[in-house]
Amino acid sequence: MVAAIALIIEEHQSPFVVDTVELEPLQPDEVLVKLKATGVCHTDVKIQRGDIPQPLPMVVGHEGAGVVQEVGSAVKDLIVGDHVLLSYNSCGKCRNCKRNQTYQCVEMNKRNFGAQRPDGSQAIKWKGSPANGCFFGQSSFSNPAVVQVASCVKVDKSLPLEALAPLGCGAQTGAGSVFHVVKPVENETRSLVIFGIGGVGSAALMAAHILATDYPGVLSTIIAVDLTDSRLELAKQLGATHVINPSKVKSVIDTVIGITGGEGADAAVDCTGAISVINDMFYLVGSGGTAITLGVPASGLKASVEVSSFVKGCKTYRASHQGNSYSKEFLPFLADLYMKGRLPLDLVQKQYRAADINQAVKEMSEGSVVKPVLLWD
Repeated sequence: MVAAIALIIEEHQSPFVVDTVELEPLQPDEVLVKLKATGVCHTDVKIQRGDIPQPLPMVVGHEGAGVVQEVGSAVKDLIVGDHVLLSYNSCGKCRNCKRNQTYQCVEMNKRNFGAQRPDGSQAIKWKGSPANGCFFGQSSFSNPAVVQVASCVKVDKSLPLEALAPLGCGAQTGAGSVFHVVKPVENETRSLVIFGIGGVGSAALMAAHILATDYPGVLSTIIAVDLTDSRLELAKQLGATHVINPSKVKSVIDTVIGITGGEGADAAVDCTGAISVINDMFYLVGSGGTAITLGVPASGLKASVEVSSFVKGCKTYRASHQGNSYSKEFLPFLADLYMKGRLPLDLVQKQYRAADINQAVKEMSEGSVVKPVLLWD
């Protein structure tokens, strides 16, 4: 067995435990990755809080970046020494996966939230007993990490892994929602509303600004909505043309409709998962408009729509997982944008020692930090 350092959720509503664990030998479709950095996502924290049901103890983490140390016997596309970004897992066999639509794999829930390897075993032992893991196929709150090969995206060795770790989930989800779902150029989208300027929403803003710059006339109105004024100031830096703090206006719906000349927005993206925001989107998008949910509400909650006006307006409501992104192509594309200075991830990140995970979670939860990144060296 291989020894590793892990950040463990032992009990809900309790701090992460930093401790030594043991890693089982690799299975054929796995790789061992020595991590350089791991991004902290709200999904990790929702599991810690108990908002997303998962068995404990558990090792989460799903925005890893590092160097391949060992490969399983069936791995063909990676060798020792390769640099990889870690993203979501998929089966690789279903109809969607074969079409490179891995973001809607028929085994998405099992492969990412099943809390175990595909065969039902565990890769991590803690205090002599199995610990739940294989989160997003990686559980990158462990270093090194046993990773499903489908979660690995090979990148150029010249890229700064510490800066690019968050591409694997948050940045991919936000940017992908704009590039792949809103599709502003194809749909001639003039106005876009983005709710929640965290790790996901900030990436959506960056993508919108890139397209607005490259295609004059597209996305001339980009509206950022957040309850924190500092996040709205950040939004302006990232390209928002208008900002709204819901606590300072009588109605977000009326404000958006006013900004868009009475027509309503062409598209809206919710990164918060708040049911009230989702319900508002149905009304603030205009005729032919599209409302898109990225943030995941607590299990069991339901949105509500007044069907008559929704139908008469020919509106669309859809969900997007991972920004409808095929990671093995999209992450290198985003990395290239970063290297060209067009995806300013550094503006939203703060780096911490991995052992300081609880401080990172505290500051992210308070809103003083947008995207914490844990450094393992």
